[in-house]
Amino acid sequence: MLEELVSPKKIQNNRKRVEKWLVNNQRYINITAIEKEISAPKGLIQKFVKYDKKINDKWIDPLYNVIKRFTSFTLR
Repeated sequence: MLEELVSPKKIQNNRKRVEKWLVNNQRYINITAIEKEISAPKGLIQKFVKYDKKINDKWIDPLYNVIKRFTSFTLR
C-alpha cells in the first residue's frame, strides 16, 4: 500500500470536515459500521461524538475517504 505524504494543512482541513460532518449527522449514521469499514478501534467515533475526545490523525484520512464515498450520489 502506497502512502502519500499529506501536508499538515490538508490534514487539518480534512479533520475539520470530518469532525463537522460526524457531529451534524451522528443521528443518521451507523457509527459501528464506519469504524469496521476503516478497521478502527471500537468506540473511536463514539468517543469523539459523545465525549469530544480527539480522533488520532491516522484515522482522519480513512474517515474522510469513507464519508466522501457514501455522500457522493454518483452512479457506479
